[in-house]
Amino acid sequence: MKRFFRAIIATLAAVTMAATVSPAFAANAATSTGSVTNSLDVDAKAAIAIDANSGKVLYAKNAKQVLPIASMSKLITVYLLLQAIKQGKVKWTDRVTPDKEIYKISQDRSLSNVPLRQDKSYTVRELYQATLIYSANAAAMMLGDIVAGNENKFIDMMNAQVKKWGINDATIVNANGLSNSALGSYIYPGSGKNGENVMTAADMATVAQHLLKDYPEVLQTTSIANKTFRAGTSDATKMPNWNFMLKGLVAAQPDLNVDGLKTGTTDTAGDCFTGTATENGERIITVVLHAGGTGTTKRFVQTAKLMRWTFNNWQKMTVIKAGSTVAGHKTIAVNKGKQETVPLVASKTVTTMVPAGTSKSDVQLNYKAKSTSLNAPSQKGTTVGNIDVHVKGDDLGYLDGKAYDQVPVKTTQTVEKAGFFRLIFRGIGDFFSNLF
Repeated sequence: MKRFFRAIIATLAAVTMAATVSPAFAANAATSTGSVTNSLDVDAKAAIAIDANSGKVLYAKNAKQVLPIASMSKLITVYLLLQAIKQGKVKWTDRVTPDKEIYKISQDRSLSNVPLRQDKSYTVRELYQATLIYSANAAAMMLGDIVAGNENKFIDMMNAQVKKWGINDATIVNANGLSNSALGSYIYPGSGKNGENVMTAADMATVAQHLLKDYPEVLQTTSIANKTFRAGTSDATKMPNWNFMLKGLVAAQPDLNVDGLKTGTTDTAGDCFTGTATENGERIITVVLHAGGTGTTKRFVQTAKLMRWTFNNWQKMTVIKAGSTVAGHKTIAVNKGKQETVPLVASKTVTTMVPAGTSKSDVQLNYKAKSTSLNAPSQKGTTVGNIDVHVKGDDLGYLDGKAYDQVPVKTTQTVEKAGFFRLIFRGIGDFFSNLF
């Protein structure tokens, strides 16, 4: 994000938020009789809200449209760093010195940066903090070098990682999200002078979900409102967090417990924000790409609107419990078994987000059999079918493409094969019972 706007944002943000966002927002509340999909229009080119735990989509607007993501790209950079630290390939105390090109980028006052020196080394931890809190672009590039050895190899790693997550429509050309035009000689082969990182709002939510699931400790840093880079030295630089929704900052909202994650801004991306917040123990992730509206904090205005709407319109519900049965499918026949049937149960409990006002009668359980009988011997825990869980009023599905929850149905006992004489007597009994 360009520093040019910092003074304007700091001056006008409080007025903008007070004028455009009301903590009492509760319009368009869902009911148990209709879908909540289109009951809100976020003023942005694209937006999404998901349940951080399950990936349940709670709101979507143009969520599959590929758009620039700017500095939100740094969440991928940070993920790969934390992965390398966990694998023992990088340590928090490792030190690195910027090369000539990264040094030049760090001195660009029109960009978000902490000033670096060519004759100084910096720890991984302080570069990590500068990247997440202050969106320091040169620092993010240095993290890429630490993890992969050079920029191009790191970008290859970034592209490979998002593909592992099932993201196939993204293009990653640098580690920080700037336009290539700001990176001097650091241009990824074939990406062009004006190349820029792009993906969808749904993709960005996927990145954030994996980061929070695999490395929840990232919130300890993304929730820091203010920190000083190189405190106590002549290079000390104040780093107010660009996420102005954090407590104590100008766009904070008293009813929203926001503790992350990352803003992003370029001329083509506009004002973007991947946010996360909790309420009553439930965490959601929101993404707003190219926020519209007026004012200098429009991305936070739209995010606050989306977060409130999501918390107001969805509720947590246990839709099926492990060990429960489906009417008409409580047992399955076992051919030539000591027992002629074996009980069946749902193998897991599913607790998910459902439209507010949903009752148990709005949950439909559809059993789909994989087989109509088993052959002995049969082991306990054999999967014989699935229960498809449909919730009335919910047509948004999940980030991974599932339309609904699916619960395996399994046998509760091992059934051994019946002996020869048992089968003979059983056959005789069946013969005579069929005579009458």
